[in-house]
Amino acid sequence: MDGNRRYPRFKVCRKHCRCSLRRTGAILMISKVGVIGAGSMGTAVAQSISRRAGEVFIFGRKKEIVDSINTDNRNANYFPGLRLNPNIRARLMGDRLDVAGCAAVVIAVPSSEVRSVVKAAGDDLSDQILVTVSKGLEYPSLKTMSEIIRDETGNPDMACFSGPTFADEIAYGHIAGATIGAGDDPSLRATMSDLFGEFILDFSDDLRAVELCGVLKNVYAIGTGMWDSVYSNHNEHYTFLNMCYKEMCTFLKAISHDKDIFTKFCCFGDFNLTANVDKSRNRTLGLMVGKKIVKTPYLESGVTFEGSRSVKGIIELADTHDIDLPIARFVYDVLSGNNNVRASVDTLVRKAP
Repeated sequence: MDGNRRYPRFKVCRKHCRCSLRRTGAILMISKVGVIGAGSMGTAVAQSISRRAGEVFIFGRKKEIVDSINTDNRNANYFPGLRLNPNIRARLMGDRLDVAGCAAVVIAVPSSEVRSVVKAAGDDLSDQILVTVSKGLEYPSLKTMSEIIRDETGNPDMACFSGPTFADEIAYGHIAGATIGAGDDPSLRATMSDLFGEFILDFSDDLRAVELCGVLKNVYAIGTGMWDSVYSNHNEHYTFLNMCYKEMCTFLKAISHDKDIFTKFCCFGDFNLTANVDKSRNRTLGLMVGKKIVKTPYLESGVTFEGSRSVKGIIELADTHDIDLPIARFVYDVLSGNNNVRASVDTLVRKAP
């Protein structure tokens, strides 16, 4: 990407005038950014945006990770072979977050922890631009991560980041595309363009739809893994992949006002990555369930597989909008122990249009 590309002039709202935004050449450099979450994605995003910001502070719970970053410029738990950029520092996450002066704060914790983490931060997150990279759907509220964050902070300056991105490949600087859900505020979009300028970006003004794409692709990645545990040739795999994408688009047509959402990185790209690549955790879950390595029912609230917690929520949302999602229901039936994979995929084949 061209790091010196020019963006249209824009106005930063008064609320952010104290947030240390400054121009460096053609780039609006953000002098200080916080990243909440010292796991693989938090560290990867911090490494990427550190090339576009003056200082990046990672907030983590584990002292050994914080010490590793501060003393050796490495996250020894997740990327022991990667030297982090020197403008990245780490802080222990306490009852309060020292985010004073941060123009933006990226929230990169598992979806099951977002509400508790943001609630504990309290007013510390009321004045910054907030960006969520967490993917999931809270149950039973059926709220996305941005809606949870807005609930707890009252902060309307919200964006989300979603796309075909594995954390390790972000960390090592490989080319990646992403969608920014950021409403239609030009100043917020411009700030996101500069902060995430290492990525090939597209934008959507339907933030909720962008986030729901991240939930849906996990559900269908689990389903694809289940299917591939029974049917293994290429014709069968790509037939089912197409069936999944059609069902995903049916849902999005009913709930999104972004008519181009289907072609964006958060939708087509992320779905393909998560459903096709074996290092995808949700695809792996589907394969392990189908091969009976993981026993069902499996709808636990652990942090490893984001999609398993979201299937029921997606089905309830679909029922609200009178949308038929047979593949999502197949995934839920198997995970909840109500059916076996072989019987379920055979039923899908018989009922396919």
